[in-house]
Amino acid sequence: MNKRILIVAPNWIGDAVLSLPVVDGCARYWPEADLTVLARGGVAALFEASESAERIVGYQRGGGAHRIGNLLGLGWKLRRERFNLALLLPNSLSSAIVAWLAGVPERLGYSTDGRGWLLTHRLRDRRKERGLHQVDYYLGLLHSLGAAQVDRIPRLQLKAKCIEMGLTLLSDMGIDKRELLIGVHPGAAYGETKRWFPERFGAVLRRLQKSGRRFLLLGGPGEELIAQQISMIMDHPPIDLVGKTTVAEALALVSMCALFLSNDSGLMHVAAALNIPQVALFGSTDPQKTAPLNNKAVVIHPKHVSCTPCFMRSCPEDLECMKAITVDEVATAAEQLLTI
Repeated sequence: MNKRILIVAPNWIGDAVLSLPVVDGCARYWPEADLTVLARGGVAALFEASESAERIVGYQRGGGAHRIGNLLGLGWKLRRERFNLALLLPNSLSSAIVAWLAGVPERLGYSTDGRGWLLTHRLRDRRKERGLHQVDYYLGLLHSLGAAQVDRIPRLQLKAKCIEMGLTLLSDMGIDKRELLIGVHPGAAYGETKRWFPERFGAVLRRLQKSGRRFLLLGGPGEELIAQQISMIMDHPPIDLVGKTTVAEALALVSMCALFLSNDSGLMHVAAALNIPQVALFGSTDPQKTAPLNNKAVVIHPKHVSCTPCFMRSCPEDLECMKAITVDEVATAAEQLLTI
């Protein structure tokens, strides 16, 4: 298929990782096609750090009137590219508007958010389909084009310069490359119902403390207090980089870890795509839909709590699902992964 294909990426890091099989599938199924990935902000940085032949076009969303102006400008900018086909991975109306403004004659996506009239190839909304993993939701677009044999496991291969940046960061922090690095992301952008308690994270890290092991706290802006609470609990404070790294730096540092411990978050999916052993904690969300697709992952989810998954941002039931996850089971799972 000798076409110019525009792949509109999801807007969150975790979703972008889960969309990698679509990008890789397009490249392998149609090797003659000219592929471009359109991605916002930090998501663009994820694709740019990856060993990928696809061209990346980044943009800023903006807010209010600026957002409308940005969408119009982006659409007209892309019109000059003369794309033949657009694959819309986000469910948003705005992504369909951009593809329409860009004059892309074939626009493929799920008929969601009232945007069906802007699509030339509409797939029925599958978001409420029971047990459907987000990866398979995205791959449904490729399958509709006849690409049946596609690897569904997200794989992230970082560029050499990204790896070198990670090694430099470790050296600057005084970490010997022979030390065993344990990465921790104790936050989650979605809200409190996806966040295990800082005091329990701290208790797990205290249990895991041994000579030759170093702990690295990662996360985005707004999660600094969580990291501070964990550091106060520990006998030997971890290296706290929460809110202090770029996306590319965070990717590089995760790739250096011997173990990654996190809630259901974007960095959880990054660790999975890098094939890092990990312990992933789920509260309000559903592992059937967003579990890390990593055979080295241990997923802990209190299925016996009747109200989970609820997908709520705030909890009316005092976070019973998170309370049901114990320090002992998390520490035991982590220690087992470290000794394999």
